[in-house]
Amino acid sequence: MKVVVFSDTHLNHVNRDLERLCDRYCREADLVIHLGDWVRAPVLDFFEQYPLEGVCGNMDDAVLRSRLPDRKVLHLNGHRVGIVHGWGPGGDLRARLRGEFSGVEAILYGHTHLPFKGTEDGVFWMNPGSVFSGRGRVRSSLAILHLGPTIDGEIVEL
Repeated sequence: MKVVVFSDTHLNHVNRDLERLCDRYCREADLVIHLGDWVRAPVLDFFEQYPLEGVCGNMDDAVLRSRLPDRKVLHLNGHRVGIVHGWGPGGDLRARLRGEFSGVEAILYGHTHLPFKGTEDGVFWMNPGSVFSGRGRVRSSLAILHLGPTIDGEIVEL
């Protein structure tokens, strides 16, 4: 199962760059996940043309917060995957997020705009970074999650 993972789009409306990215990466995906900080509802509305799961982020307006949970556990291809945006300082974010989920094999999160992929204490972690707002010398990115007998993924620099 191929899952395209976005976070931190930070858009008030759909622009041509987002349309091109989605055309390139989402059309062939089995699922698209957005990890929050969409910012405004038209962005969520656009993503709903694809098989979609998502959560809200700290920068999302009240409309998005009413439509999306702040965390969720997905059952995907035999795996339990937690999805959440995140909050507060990035230094100990994974430690704080770990307490939000039990019995998951993977946790996908955003918020920091810093891509990350790794395994800690038997849990696969992935942060796709930000599609349009890289941090410092970090480029904009998204992620592709592969769910087969095992969980793996890749960060795609844009």
